[in-house]
Amino acid sequence: MKRIFAMAALAAGSGLAAGAADAQMAISGSVGTTGATVEAKVKVAPIIALRGGYNYFQYEADDTYDDIAYAGDLDLSTAGAFVDLHPFGNAFMLTGGAYFGKKTLDLFATPTANVEIGSQTYTPAQVGTLNLTGDLEDTAPFVGLGWDSSFDTKGLTFRFIAGAMFTGTPDVNLTATGGTLTNDPAFQTQLAAEEQNLQDDIDDYEIFPVVQLGLALSF
Repeated sequence: MKRIFAMAALAAGSGLAAGAADAQMAISGSVGTTGATVEAKVKVAPIIALRGGYNYFQYEADDTYDDIAYAGDLDLSTAGAFVDLHPFGNAFMLTGGAYFGKKTLDLFATPTANVEIGSQTYTPAQVGTLNLTGDLEDTAPFVGLGWDSSFDTKGLTFRFIAGAMFTGTPDVNLTATGGTLTNDPAFQTQLAAEEQNLQDDIDDYEIFPVVQLGLALSF
């Protein structure tokens, strides 16, 4: 990502003045792994464009952690800011930037058989419902590449982006409600140990794949 920004800065420094005189703009709408996306893009130099927008998506994140099946979702409600580099002067681009805003993992599990919490085994009645939350970093760097012909021709054009959002390790919190041992100190100790185990197991969410497909209107 540092290399992309370095190339972008170098190109901007040499071409900004020339590009500013005939700057172009485009608006776009996309769908993909970040949900529904709306963005605006402005050309600031012959091969440099700045892009920003908003995304919203609720992603089903059902999974099994430490032999306990959880169900829930990952909420992505983010704004994004990016630098797009078109190194060959055509629609192909390298892009880098960041997503800012809420990224929360909310999961729950209601065991129907005995489960191990920490180092102890408990019945469903004793456990009740397990509630797992994971708050991701507010700022998530992004790198990718794509095809965006917004500035090749005016009117309606095609765009595609693929890359990775680096969300960081979630800050995990595990609680239990509705069980006969919910307020038992020994159970809470085991629950804290289980939380620490989950902190390691939930690393799958450190990198979120980004794929977007949509249309842009340039003017």
